[in-house]
Amino acid sequence: MSGISGLVNNALTGLQAAQSALQVVGDNIANVNTPGYSQQSALQSTAIPTAIGGLYYGNGTQVDSVQRSYSSFLQGQVWTASASASGQASLSSSLQNILGMLNNGGVSSQVSQFFSGVAQVAASPDDIPARQSMLSNAQTLSQTFQSLGQQLASVGSGVNQQITQSVDQINSISKQIAQLNLQISAAQGNPNGSPNDLLDQRDHLITELNGQVGVQVLKQQNSQLSVFLSNGQVLVAGGQSFALQTQSSPYNQQTLDVGYANNGADISKSLTGGTLGGLLQFRSQSLNPAENGLGLLADGIASALNAQQAQGLNLNGSSGSALFSTGAVQVFANTHNSSGAASVLGTITNVGNLSGNDYILTKSSGSVWTLQDRSTGATVASSSGFVSGHTTTLNFSSEGFQLQVSGTAAAGDSFLVEPTRQGAVGMQTVLTDPAGIAAASPFVSSPGMLVSGSLQNNNLGNMTLSAGQYVSGAASGVGAPPSDISSFPTNLQITMTSGASQGGTATFQITSGSGTTASVITTGTVSLGGSGTLINIPYPNPPGGYWQVNLSGTLAASGDAFTLSPGGAGSNGNAQAMAALATSKVLNNGTATFNDNAAQLLTQVTNQAAQAQNNAQAQLTVLQSAQASQQAVSGVNLDQEAASLIQYQQAYQAAAKAISVGSTLFQSLIQAL
Repeated sequence: MSGISGLVNNALTGLQAAQSALQVVGDNIANVNTPGYSQQSALQSTAIPTAIGGLYYGNGTQVDSVQRSYSSFLQGQVWTASASASGQASLSSSLQNILGMLNNGGVSSQVSQFFSGVAQVAASPDDIPARQSMLSNAQTLSQTFQSLGQQLASVGSGVNQQITQSVDQINSISKQIAQLNLQISAAQGNPNGSPNDLLDQRDHLITELNGQVGVQVLKQQNSQLSVFLSNGQVLVAGGQSFALQTQSSPYNQQTLDVGYANNGADISKSLTGGTLGGLLQFRSQSLNPAENGLGLLADGIASALNAQQAQGLNLNGSSGSALFSTGAVQVFANTHNSSGAASVLGTITNVGNLSGNDYILTKSSGSVWTLQDRSTGATVASSSGFVSGHTTTLNFSSEGFQLQVSGTAAAGDSFLVEPTRQGAVGMQTVLTDPAGIAAASPFVSSPGMLVSGSLQNNNLGNMTLSAGQYVSGAASGVGAPPSDISSFPTNLQITMTSGASQGGTATFQITSGSGTTASVITTGTVSLGGSGTLINIPYPNPPGGYWQVNLSGTLAASGDAFTLSPGGAGSNGNAQAMAALATSKVLNNGTATFNDNAAQLLTQVTNQAAQAQNNAQAQLTVLQSAQASQQAVSGVNLDQEAASLIQYQQAYQAAAKAISVGSTLFQSLIQAL
C-alpha cells in the first residue's frame, strides 16, 4: 500500500501499537504492589512490506506478543531460599519458646534450695521446723518439675496443631497449582500470546508452597509444572494434585505424623524445609530430647533420694519411705503388631545408666528381643530375658531399665519405649509427715555391750568398729543373714570370742538382742594388724544392699564387745548422706551431678536456639538477596514505567497527527477533483 492510504494505514498501526503498549504500561503500574507479578512489555515488529514499482513500502508495525520479564534461574533461587528461610524461622521460634520456659523454670535454683533444706535437717535432725521446711522445698521442687513438664507437653500439642494447619495449606496450594496447570495448558494453545498473569500466579503459589515445605519443580509439556517433595513423592502432576494427611503415630496416638494420603505411608522423616519441615525437626531433635532430659533429672533426684530414705530411720525408728514419685516408663505398642495380646511394662532400675533416649523394642526370630535407639536406629542391646509363666523379663541394665513382656508376641512386633518422658510431668512429693524423714543412720557403732538397756564399755583391747556405710552390691566379709534378724533395725552385738595380738587371728560372734536373750546370728575371724574384717548387715527392704562396718585393731581380748544400735532422734548420718547427694555424680554413668545435668539440659537448648537463630538470620539474608536479584529482572520499576508512559503517549500522538495529515490530504485531493 502506498500513497496517502499507505500513510494513513501505517499511522493507524502505529497508533494501535502505542495504544497496546500504553495498556501494558498501565497494567504494570496497577500491579506494582501485587505479590508475584512480573513486569510485562509489548514486543513490536515491522509489518511485511509491499513491493510496488520495484520498491518496497512499509506497512507499519505490529504487536507480536506481551512478554513478562522472567528468569527461571532466579525464580528457582527464590523458591529454594524460601523453603530454607521458612524452615529455620519456624525452628528458631519454637526453640526460643522452650528456652524461655527452661530459663524461667529455675530448675537449678530449686534443686539447690531443696538440698539446702536437707543440710538444715542434717544439722538439726530432731528439729521439726527444719524437717517441715525440707518437705516444703521438696513440694516446690516437684511442682517446678510438674509445671515445666506440662508446659513442654503443651508445646507438643501446639506442634500437632501447627502441623495440621501446615498440611491443610499444602493441600490447598497444591490444588490451586494443579488448576493453574490446566488453565495455562489450555491458554498456551492460543498462538497470539502467553498467559503471563496465570504463570505469575503459579510461580507465586510455588513460593508459598516452599514456605510450607521444601519442594522440587520440574517443567513438563504445555508449560505445565510437576511439583515433588524432597523425598521424591509427587504433590502435583499436571492437572492432578496428591494430598498429604496428618495421621497418628503408629506408637503414640497423641503424636501426629505426616502421611501420603494415597497410601498412608509415613513421610515425616523425609520432609525438609518450610514451616512443616522446621516443626518436625524441632519436635524430634529439640522438644522430645528436652522432655526426656527434664524427666531424667526428675527420675534421678527421686530415685536417689528415695533410695537414701530407705537406708535410714525416721523419728519413729522405722525405715524411711519414699519422698518422691515420678511418671512411669511409657511403652506404646505399634498399631501394626500382630493380633496377639502382648503388653510391655517398664521399670527404671538404675538412673545412673539412663541416657534420656527413646528406644524401639522389636521381637526378633525365636525368643530374642532387640532394643534399638529410636533416633539413630543403632542396636544397643538384645536379650532373650528370663521367662516365668507367661511373662518375660528383659533386663537392659546398660540402659538403666527393665521391661516385662506379658502375653504372646510375634516376630516383627515392636514397641516404643520412653523411659524418662513422663518423669517430670508425673513428679510428686508423696511424703507429708516431717517425722517421716529418715535422717538417722540405721545403726550407730559403740564400744561395749548393752546391759539392762545401758551401754557398758569394759573392753581391754584396742579393737575399733567403724561408723559404717551403705554399700549397694554384694560385699565381701561376714554377712548377717536377714532371716536371723527378727526386725530391722535391731540391736546387734559383736563379741570377741577369743583374744589375739598383732599378727594373730581372733574370733568373734554376732548376736541379736542383748543379755541372756541374745541369739547368735553368725561368727567370723579378724586378722589383727591388717585391714580388718568387713561385717555386712543386709537391708531386708528395697533398695536392698548392706550396712557395712569394719572391725579392726592390733589387740583383742576375749569378751571385748561392740554394739550396733538403731540410730535415734539425734542421729544425722543418713541426712548427711542425703545432703551429699547434691554434689554426688549420680547421673550419666557417674559423670554428672543433678545441677550438672540441669545445666547441660539448659546449655543444649540454648546452643540449639542460638544456632537456629543464626541460621534463620543467614537464610533470611539469602532469601532477601535472591528476591532482590529476581525483582531486579521481574519487578516493576515505576520510574521506567513513567518514561515508557511518556514515550508511548508521544508515539500515540504522532500517529494520530499522521492520520490527521492523511485526512487533510484526502480532503485536498477531493476538492481538487
